[in-house]
Amino acid sequence: MSSIPALFLDRCRRTPHQVAFEAPDPERPGSWTAWTWAESLKQCSGVARRLHSLGVDDGVRVAIVAETCQEWSAVDMATLALGGTTVGIYPTLLPDQIAWQLAHCEAELLVVEDAAQYARLAPHLEALDALRHVFSMRPGADVPHLTPAEDDEPFLEERIARVTGEQVATVVYTSGSTGTPKGVVLRHRHLMAVIEASREALPTRPGERSVIFLPLAHVLQRVTLYRGLAEDAVGTYAPSIAELPATLKHSRPNVLATVPRMLEKIRARAEAEAEHKNAHARGVLDWAVGVGTAARQLEAQGKRPGVRLRAQLRLAERLVFRKVHARLGGELRLLICGGAALDPELARWYEAMGFMVREGWGLTETSAPATLNTEAEVRLGSVGRPLPGVEVRVAQDGELEVRGPGVFEEYLDAPEATAAAFTEDGFFRTGDLGEIDDEGFVYIRGRKKEIIVTAGGKNIAPVPIEARIEGELVGQAVLVGDEQPYLVALIGLDEEALEALAEARGWSGGHADWAGQAEVIDRVAARVTTANEGLARFQQVKRHAVLRVPLGVENGALTATLKKRRAVIADLFADEIAGLYR
Repeated sequence: MSSIPALFLDRCRRTPHQVAFEAPDPERPGSWTAWTWAESLKQCSGVARRLHSLGVDDGVRVAIVAETCQEWSAVDMATLALGGTTVGIYPTLLPDQIAWQLAHCEAELLVVEDAAQYARLAPHLEALDALRHVFSMRPGADVPHLTPAEDDEPFLEERIARVTGEQVATVVYTSGSTGTPKGVVLRHRHLMAVIEASREALPTRPGERSVIFLPLAHVLQRVTLYRGLAEDAVGTYAPSIAELPATLKHSRPNVLATVPRMLEKIRARAEAEAEHKNAHARGVLDWAVGVGTAARQLEAQGKRPGVRLRAQLRLAERLVFRKVHARLGGELRLLICGGAALDPELARWYEAMGFMVREGWGLTETSAPATLNTEAEVRLGSVGRPLPGVEVRVAQDGELEVRGPGVFEEYLDAPEATAAAFTEDGFFRTGDLGEIDDEGFVYIRGRKKEIIVTAGGKNIAPVPIEARIEGELVGQAVLVGDEQPYLVALIGLDEEALEALAEARGWSGGHADWAGQAEVIDRVAARVTTANEGLARFQQVKRHAVLRVPLGVENGALTATLKKRRAVIADLFADEIAGLYR
């Protein structure tokens, strides 16, 4: 197959009557409707006909501003089938940020989620000279509803046959966590190469189920979704992140592509609920994790746990593990984690309970994964070995450089940035610092642009130290120390864990009140103290501040993919930082 829509058409023809996906039923909240591949093909054909009547053709850019949903995927596939280019934009961005991306990519057609999203953007759209049409996925009074035209499968097949691997499939904007977002140009052959390489490295089993909930504006969820076209898999769209628990119970996934923050939230909720029950329950949880960890370590060495450990493991499964599995649907076996660094301790927590956790690494510029741990070969704490056909090396300054068939070739209308992104021999400079061990496993140590240089000239990568602090009540730790005599940290509390603790203790008020509770202050201090153990003196956090407001997408502290925007955080909490250095 040479393109994503060709992969889609092949799947529809091979298994027309099999269930392709489940989507929320708009007529029955809390219910899902199953769509067959034949029905999906019919919908794509109708949407493609409609888009073509509006001028979508080879190279035309169609922007989508909406939460993850089945309609997002339908517009995307119809656009690709016509030879067009999809530009996914995070709906959580501010209107002026969205308008900037729309202007930069010169989108000719915009599809928004609903009338409310259109109302947010409308004041900014008049200035966009290239934009010709705006439609909504949902019916509304202020913006036309994008409805499929009459089904015309011969037309769709003819158009798909024209799409080549060289054509641009999508422009994906980087998060802008360290500067202005850049539009990464990805061709069909880039995406197809990563799909095939990741399938070879970590295949799924026929008939396995998954849940689609990560942002479709992010390359990870897009590649995961496209990969499902090549496999006998069934996806279920979550109505929203808030409704993910109900979706998991309904769909009973076997495989789940996720990000570390989601895994942290699930663990924090389990720990908070145990504490809410009683002190003994939290002790049982920690004991069960210890038992599971010991058993998995022996199994990884090819050894069978002894009689006593096997008996303890059965008890741990009955008292603890089954409850966590039930929360995730009851049949989940594989967690594929990407998008940010995964704390090895967090991975071991899930592995102890019987989940298989496999971390990968990649960037928008590499079409998602460039490395991956496999079922048989895994090193917790690493991001695995390079995928087939991918080369990864370490530059003299510690930066990881990568070359392979999934690596992009240009940023949109940014020749200088493109030239600066590549070495003379064609390796992409990732901006990530890392190491490669003797067995070829890659380890990420932080971002090159995030390196802190203290007043004493010490270079410190903040991410590994922050990861030691994060967990339990600590949602985010943000190290500060550039040109300062020592490191300090801003501590953003995990909202769910804090709320659960407040409920257990009977505290009144809200986040700001709970953040000032003595128990919270003491617990955070204990985590910082523990994190400092084993670190060199210049790496230790000397002082920290517990923030009274959460770090989130809403206040700009986090990107839509929950990465820290360090410059924004420094501006938001300049007074707190100044206080830590008084």
